[in-house]
Amino acid sequence: MNLRQSMAGLHTWGGLLPSWLLYVIIFAGTVACFDKELNRWMRPALHEGVVSTQGADDVRDWLQRNVSEELHAFWMHGPTAREPYWRLGWEVDGTETFQNVAFDPRGARPEPMPETLGGDFFFKLHYNLHAGDVGMYIVGLAGMFMLVALVSGLIIHRRIFKDFFTLRPKANGQRAWLDAHNLFGVVGFPFHLILAYTGVAIFVASYMPAAAQVSYSGNVMQYFGEVMGSYHREELHQPAAAPRSLDALIAESRRLWNGAEVGWVSVHHPDDASAVVDVRRRGGSRIGTPQDTLTYDATSGELLNRQDASTGYRAYLWLAGLHMAQFGGSLVRLLYLLMGLCGCAMLVGGLQVWLAKREGRGDRSLVWVRALNASVFAGLPLASLALLWGNRLIPATFTERAIAEGWVFVGAWLLMALWAVLERRNTRRLLRHQLLLGAVFALGLPLLNGLTADDGHLLASLARGDWALASVDLFLIAAGLICLACARRFSAAPARAMVPGRANRVREA
Repeated sequence: MNLRQSMAGLHTWGGLLPSWLLYVIIFAGTVACFDKELNRWMRPALHEGVVSTQGADDVRDWLQRNVSEELHAFWMHGPTAREPYWRLGWEVDGTETFQNVAFDPRGARPEPMPETLGGDFFFKLHYNLHAGDVGMYIVGLAGMFMLVALVSGLIIHRRIFKDFFTLRPKANGQRAWLDAHNLFGVVGFPFHLILAYTGVAIFVASYMPAAAQVSYSGNVMQYFGEVMGSYHREELHQPAAAPRSLDALIAESRRLWNGAEVGWVSVHHPDDASAVVDVRRRGGSRIGTPQDTLTYDATSGELLNRQDASTGYRAYLWLAGLHMAQFGGSLVRLLYLLMGLCGCAMLVGGLQVWLAKREGRGDRSLVWVRALNASVFAGLPLASLALLWGNRLIPATFTERAIAEGWVFVGAWLLMALWAVLERRNTRRLLRHQLLLGAVFALGLPLLNGLTADDGHLLASLARGDWALASVDLFLIAAGLICLACARRFSAAPARAMVPGRANRVREA
């Protein structure tokens, strides 16, 4: 067995086994490229494009009025171009429970907006499957499998440049799917290789913690604190005096950074005399902009520590910025979106090739593989659209509204999976109906948005030149039209299968 033959087996099984999981990861990451735009779309209070005039002191005052428990820390982030509102989070001392709110930018005083999962739901689904550390490890393992599949795929493709220009959608099923798999794999190969590598690399300290455990005697948080920039002061267990203005400390930080923008502001042990304020520099439009940290005494405003990002942390920020499209603006995020969709298409094509090769063997288990394909490849996008419908239909006053949105997503996906199992014997009809349902969901959302958000419908967004908000509705319309076109194609009677013979056999490469 030569190198190419051994790599062919590795590519087939190394890509097949995690393919459904990789599809979930890549699809969620693709949507998360525009997570902040999706956050705005899912919060009608933000549709007007009003930038908040509130200050950090206003946000802290709201926290003091509405949260009576003793806090371990709280943190906040000011308005940005993509998120024109204040965000606040806090941790109650001794509980390790976290709370987060976002404030309506239209009022003079902070008032929380209705809860929603927002685009952050897809970001978390992308990197840890909403399963904490266990999910993060699973995603990391899937990323390693993807690296193996990409490298082995490159080795076995002798005609990689020819495959770039080859797509025969009217050929017999296996040939057409193989062309699609090769085309989308070649088009997105550099992107997928870089994203798979950086996705694993930025969590390497979590995947391989032995060095930090040994060097810091098991205190891994001290390691992360030193690397990222953190100043720790022991609690005095004495009442805190009147705190210094956070707005004044933010202005002082901007002056020390020659006008650079401020990102996260956090206050540790706010009820103790030892309270400190960390002001972190916000990343700019370049890859890996350093996020330096200034630490002040919360009472006197004295500068206690200034930590510039180390060389190692700058390298980490560069990799993280490259992976998360934190540079280049909307054009780069659009490119990431297109390449992410190519990755999804590559996985679908690869699995269809695997199925087409085994159809003639009479393997009864293939119907279950097809049911799994329909549950994941069509079920996840449909469940995501159902989440957006839930966001619009669940009343704003509903308690635990974000949790209810999550259950809409889970329930819709389970229903899609059940549907796929029941229709596993007729996958063509199932796919046609799924496409029609996707068209109804996608095309109906802009209409529903217009009925439930006076300032957020497509015509209003386009009239004031708010392309960031309009892009969500435009993408939904495009997706719905594509679903309709594909459903129309699948409505036609399938072409008569060609008689298998030597001339019709398709080689892998």
